[in-house]
Amino acid sequence: MYNFRTLTIWTIALSSLIIIGAGHGIACVGLLEIAGLFYKFGIGTENFSLSPMASYDNSLGAVAIFSLVGHISLVISIVTKKYSTMFRAKIVGLIFLWISFYYLTHSVFYDSLALFSLVTGIPFLVNSLILIRNIARQKSESNTS
Repeated sequence: MYNFRTLTIWTIALSSLIIIGAGHGIACVGLLEIAGLFYKFGIGTENFSLSPMASYDNSLGAVAIFSLVGHISLVISIVTKKYSTMFRAKIVGLIFLWISFYYLTHSVFYDSLALFSLVTGIPFLVNSLILIRNIARQKSESNTS
Protein backbone atom coordinates (compact mmCIF):
# COMPACT_ATOMS: atom_id res chain seq x y z
CA MET A 1 0.00 0.00 0.00
CA TYR A 2 1.39 3.35 -1.02
CA ASN A 3 1.12 6.58 0.95
CA PHE A 4 -1.02 8.53 -1.47
CA ARG A 5 -2.05 11.19 1.02
CA THR A 6 1.46 12.56 1.49
CA LEU A 7 2.27 12.47 -2.23
CA THR A 8 -1.03 14.15 -3.06
CA ILE A 9 -0.45 16.93 -0.54
CA TRP A 10 3.06 17.48 -1.92
CA THR A 11 1.66 17.60 -5.45
CA ILE A 12 -0.87 20.25 -4.45
CA ALA A 13 1.76 22.30 -2.61
CA LEU A 14 4.39 22.09 -5.35
CA SER A 15 1.94 22.99 -8.11
CA SER A 16 0.73 25.96 -6.06
CA LEU A 17 4.29 27.21 -5.67
CA ILE A 18 5.18 27.35 -9.37
CA ILE A 19 6.42 30.88 -10.02
CA ILE A 20 4.79 33.00 -12.71
CA GLY A 21 5.71 36.37 -14.10
CA ALA A 22 2.79 38.68 -13.40
CA GLY A 23 2.98 42.27 -14.52
CA HIS A 24 6.22 43.76 -13.22
CA GLY A 25 6.72 41.16 -10.55
CA ILE A 26 6.36 37.52 -9.74
CA ALA A 27 3.70 35.47 -8.00
CA CYS A 28 2.87 31.82 -7.58
CA VAL A 29 0.06 29.82 -9.14
CA GLY A 30 -1.73 29.52 -5.79
CA LEU A 31 -1.98 33.30 -5.51
CA LEU A 32 -3.14 33.48 -9.13
CA GLU A 33 -5.99 31.10 -8.28
CA ILE A 34 -7.08 33.19 -5.30
CA ALA A 35 -6.88 36.44 -7.26
CA GLY A 36 -8.72 34.78 -10.14
CA LEU A 37 -11.66 33.99 -7.89
CA PHE A 38 -12.06 37.68 -7.06
CA TYR A 39 -11.56 38.91 -10.62
CA LYS A 40 -13.46 36.07 -12.37
CA PHE A 41 -10.18 34.89 -13.97
CA GLY A 42 -10.36 37.74 -16.48
CA ILE A 43 -13.09 35.98 -18.46
CA GLY A 44 -14.66 38.35 -20.96
CA THR A 45 -11.61 40.57 -21.28
CA GLU A 46 -8.93 40.68 -23.92
CA ASN A 47 -6.47 39.27 -21.36
CA PHE A 48 -8.17 35.84 -21.23
CA SER A 49 -7.77 33.06 -23.77
CA LEU A 50 -8.36 29.31 -23.70
CA SER A 51 -6.32 28.94 -26.87
CA PRO A 52 -3.31 26.69 -26.33
CA MET A 53 -1.32 29.04 -28.53
CA ALA A 54 -2.15 32.25 -26.63
CA SER A 55 0.60 34.42 -25.25
CA TYR A 56 1.97 33.83 -21.77
CA ASP A 57 0.02 36.72 -20.25
CA ASN A 58 -3.27 35.79 -21.94
CA SER A 59 -3.06 32.17 -20.80
CA LEU A 60 -2.76 32.99 -17.07
CA GLY A 61 -6.55 32.95 -16.59
CA ALA A 62 -6.79 29.48 -18.10
CA VAL A 63 -3.86 28.37 -15.94
CA ALA A 64 -5.70 29.53 -12.83
CA ILE A 65 -8.96 27.80 -13.80
CA PHE A 66 -7.36 24.48 -14.72
CA SER A 67 -5.12 24.55 -11.66
CA LEU A 68 -8.04 25.30 -9.35
CA VAL A 69 -10.07 22.40 -10.77
CA GLY A 70 -7.05 20.11 -10.39
CA HIS A 71 -6.46 21.17 -6.79
CA ILE A 72 -10.12 20.71 -5.86
CA SER A 73 -10.12 17.25 -7.43
CA LEU A 74 -6.98 16.26 -5.53
CA VAL A 75 -8.44 17.53 -2.25
CA ILE A 76 -11.55 15.45 -2.93
CA SER A 77 -9.31 12.43 -3.50
CA ILE A 78 -7.73 12.98 -0.08
CA VAL A 79 -10.99 13.13 1.85
CA THR A 80 -12.83 10.33 0.07
CA LYS A 81 -12.68 6.81 1.46
CA LYS A 82 -13.81 4.79 -1.57
CA TYR A 83 -10.77 3.57 -3.53
CA SER A 84 -12.25 3.81 -7.02
CA THR A 85 -13.41 7.39 -6.40
CA MET A 86 -10.03 8.27 -4.88
CA PHE A 87 -8.10 6.96 -7.90
CA ARG A 88 -10.39 8.64 -10.42
CA ALA A 89 -10.24 11.97 -8.58
CA LYS A 90 -6.44 11.78 -8.45
CA ILE A 91 -6.18 11.04 -12.17
CA VAL A 92 -8.60 13.85 -13.08
CA GLY A 93 -6.75 16.26 -10.76
CA LEU A 94 -3.37 15.38 -12.22
CA ILE A 95 -4.66 15.76 -15.77
CA PHE A 96 -6.00 19.24 -15.01
CA LEU A 97 -2.74 20.23 -13.29
CA TRP A 98 -0.72 18.99 -16.27
CA ILE A 99 -2.96 20.93 -18.65
CA SER A 100 -2.46 23.98 -16.48
CA PHE A 101 1.30 23.47 -16.56
CA TYR A 102 1.20 23.10 -20.35
CA TYR A 103 -0.72 26.37 -20.70
CA LEU A 104 1.87 28.04 -18.47
CA THR A 105 4.93 26.73 -20.29
CA HIS A 106 3.83 26.23 -23.91
CA SER A 107 5.75 29.30 -25.05
CA VAL A 108 9.00 28.21 -23.43
CA PHE A 109 11.07 28.57 -26.62
CA TYR A 110 10.30 32.25 -27.17
CA ASP A 111 9.35 33.60 -23.74
CA SER A 112 11.76 33.76 -20.81
CA LEU A 113 8.86 33.94 -18.31
CA ALA A 114 7.62 30.56 -19.51
CA LEU A 115 11.14 29.17 -19.14
CA PHE A 116 11.25 30.47 -15.56
CA SER A 117 7.90 28.80 -14.84
CA LEU A 118 9.15 25.56 -16.39
CA VAL A 119 12.24 25.51 -14.19
CA THR A 120 10.27 26.22 -11.02
CA GLY A 121 7.71 23.59 -12.03
CA ILE A 122 10.18 20.71 -12.30
CA PRO A 123 9.63 19.58 -8.66
CA PHE A 124 5.88 19.43 -9.33
CA LEU A 125 6.43 17.37 -12.48
CA VAL A 126 8.69 14.88 -10.71
CA ASN A 127 6.30 14.52 -7.77
CA SER A 128 3.25 14.12 -10.00
CA LEU A 129 5.02 11.45 -12.05
CA ILE A 130 5.88 9.56 -8.87
CA LEU A 131 2.24 9.82 -7.80
CA ILE A 132 0.93 8.52 -11.13
CA ARG A 133 3.47 5.68 -11.06
CA ASN A 134 2.29 4.67 -7.58
CA ILE A 135 -1.35 4.85 -8.69
CA ALA A 136 -0.58 2.58 -11.65
CA ARG A 137 1.29 0.12 -9.43
CA GLN A 138 -1.50 0.05 -6.88
CA LYS A 139 -4.11 -0.55 -9.58
CA SER A 140 -2.05 -3.35 -11.13
CA GLU A 141 -1.51 -4.99 -7.73
CA SER A 142 -5.22 -4.80 -6.94
CA ASN A 143 -6.08 -6.31 -10.35
CA THR A 144 -3.77 -9.29 -9.81
CA SER A 145 -5.10 -10.02 -6.33
